[in-house]
Amino acid sequence: MKNQPTIPERAKASEDGNKGKITPSTNIVINTNRLWYGKDSTVSAFIATAYDDEGKRVNSMEGYFLEPETDYDRAEIAGDDKAIRYGTYNIVPGEKWQRFEWYVDKVPGRTGIAIHGGTDGSNTLGCLLPAEDFIYDKENENYRTVNSGKKKKELFNFFKKYGKNGIKINVGI
Repeated sequence: MKNQPTIPERAKASEDGNKGKITPSTNIVINTNRLWYGKDSTVSAFIATAYDDEGKRVNSMEGYFLEPETDYDRAEIAGDDKAIRYGTYNIVPGEKWQRFEWYVDKVPGRTGIAIHGGTDGSNTLGCLLPAEDFIYDKENENYRTVNSGKKKKELFNFFKKYGKNGIKINVGI
């Protein structure tokens, strides 16, 4: 989608804004900002920032997440295909028996909220789909991801390289 604000312009993950959230036990902080809403889909811009053990910024990456429709009245209902409630969560590796590699942990009222690849709202099941970009389908009034698999691989490599002491995600409104 061209002529849109850049991710840094929209996500604004400033060093000063993160200082209270970075501890020696957290090496990656992901800040998201929900910006575009379709009939059954939500797109947020994200900036993932890696820190060393002393809290010094060492690297960052950016992208988008596609989620299902945002409905905060239904966000905590198990099995409901809605975007999770805004807030701060841990991201944890999946267990061997689980389907996906990374999960958003302890989402109120919900389980199995993963980060995985996919193209549209029917793939989300409440989860976060990383993407390099997105497009709006006027006919369906919904958003679709662009290069989700590539961005997922980049994000997961970032987690593995820098996330040894923890990963947090701040889901914004």
